[in-house]
Amino acid sequence: MAPVCEYAWLGRVEYREAWEYQRELGRRRALGEIPDTLLLLEHDPVYTTGRRGPGGHLRMPEAALGAPLIETDRGGDITFHGPGQLIAYPIIDLRAAGLAVAGYVRSLEETIIRTLSAYGVQGGVSCGQTGVWVGDEKVAAIGVRVGKPAGPAGGWVTGHGLALNVDVDLAWFERIVPCGIADKGVTSIEKLTGQVPAVPDVGEALAATFGETYNREMCVNSSSRTGRAALPTSRTPVT
Repeated sequence: MAPVCEYAWLGRVEYREAWEYQRELGRRRALGEIPDTLLLLEHDPVYTTGRRGPGGHLRMPEAALGAPLIETDRGGDITFHGPGQLIAYPIIDLRAAGLAVAGYVRSLEETIIRTLSAYGVQGGVSCGQTGVWVGDEKVAAIGVRVGKPAGPAGGWVTGHGLALNVDVDLAWFERIVPCGIADKGVTSIEKLTGQVPAVPDVGEALAATFGETYNREMCVNSSSRTGRAALPTSRTPVT
């Protein structure tokens, strides 16, 4: 039987709140208190960067961006998150999954490509660049972190994840050099197809594809805490 991965649609969540939520889940996953978990959500408008900061990739002063700029502990360069964009944060024990970091990222790309195909979009990868592309335009960005959130005794657990453009306002990306790549653009399912699927529905499709790609039995976590999905409640150690 495939290992369980719980998933939940959290709705619209402020970036820092979601980041703290990930860290709490990551610590508990590293200790084996909960199974692998996939968080699905949207963010309020926000620009985020990897550990190196934005560098020279702002096209206007930070004060004029119109949304907060937050430096995070993930890999990757500057990007935008906002309504109309599906965010997926997998909290996965890589050792238990038998995956190295590179294989994990490649599987995220494959998950996105398979999800896009359900909407008539043929995505692909670009040599030397993470994420999923349609021609010279990026439709989904990936930025991850792998660490030991419970200390040396715990497992290697993933954080952060992917952002898939559904019907996000692409004008937000014009204020930065997205992912630090100046000669390529950004696109969305809406721009490519004229369709405007509901973001939670795309999340449901991605969760199913995630289970196929990572050989996980996907189970909805339907419990609630302050109107959002609660922390998984399992206390039995999970390997």
